[in-house]
Parts: sequence; structure tokens; C-alpha cells
Amino acid sequence: MSGIKQCYNCKATTTPLWRRDPGTHRTLCNACGLYVQQRRFQRPKELIYTNNTPVCVPDGPECNHCGTRQTTVWRRNKQGDKVCNACGVFEHHHGIPRPLSLKGKQIKPRPNHHQP
Repeated sequence: MSGIKQCYNCKATTTPLWRRDPGTHRTLCNACGLYVQQRRFQRPKELIYTNNTPVCVPDGPECNHCGTRQTTVWRRNKQGDKVCNACGVFEHHHGIPRPLSLKGKQIKPRPNHHQP
């Protein structure tokens, strides 16, 4: 054993919070642990990203507001429509749909606020 923690499902070695599978007690990263907690089954491989970039599945879901197929998280708006993370967060915070003029070409990563 190398001593490095690793997610049993996605093999991640870094995460903001380590979790445990409620049934098997295996180590899970935060994303896989939350997925299991909410849906009662393992996070599918299609949702696991390589190099922290979202996966664009050509025949996969599409945002009902901006039409993107590439997002880090899928959300539901108040009407129950599937929307990308950017549209969902904007509408939740502002109470109105995100203007399409704000749609960018790429997804911006969350800034790292950790001090060295």
C-alpha cells in the first residue's frame, strides 16, 4: 500500500473532503461520495472528468437555456428543466435566466483562494 488516499470509484487522489461509501465503507472523493449519498449508486464513468475538464458527450444532455452540452454539473431550474451549472447558478442568485450574451467559449475554473 502506497499510503496515498485514493477514491475507490474515480481514482482521484485530491479532494476537498474524503467520504465513505455508506454500504461498503470504501474511501470516496467528495464528488463520488455526494453522488452516492444523493442517488444511492456509484457515479458513472461518463461523469468523471479527465484533467479536471468537463466531458462533452455529443449525444448527452443539453442545457435547456443556452444549449451547451459541456458543464461541470447539471442542475434543474424552478420549472424543472435541465440546465448547465452556469445557467442554474445565475438564475438561482439573480432570479432571472442568464443572458445568452454571458455564455463563453470555455468553462472557467473556480479560483483557488488558498494562501501558500
